[in-house]
Amino acid sequence: MASRNPKDLIPELEIIYASFKNEMDKAGEDFILTCTYRSQEEQNELWEKGRNKPGQIVTWTKKSKHTERKAFDIAILKNGKITWNIKDYFMAGEIGRKLGLDWGGSWVRSKDYPHFQYKEVG
Repeated sequence: MASRNPKDLIPELEIIYASFKNEMDKAGEDFILTCTYRSQEEQNELWEKGRNKPGQIVTWTKKSKHTERKAFDIAILKNGKITWNIKDYFMAGEIGRKLGLDWGGSWVRSKDYPHFQYKEVG
């Protein structure tokens, strides 16, 4: 089962995640962490959904930053319930980008609003 523990991220991202959480708290943005690390086997299973297994397509890659411990996903909470309304993720995206994260909501192809990943330097 995929991890939701920030300690399972690479140390650099664990530190950035702590800042992200702090900034989200300051902004009054309630959220939960839904995924940090997942094994390659789990990623392969996700990729199969909607292709060779029942369900909707949930990922566009077999090579996820989650398998490298370089990404985390969140779910925004409104009135204590998860919302998947894209607009509810913009503040989180702004905070993540200010902290130097690559936000899936800013991608040109295959937007992934709950996704944040470590930006490699160089």
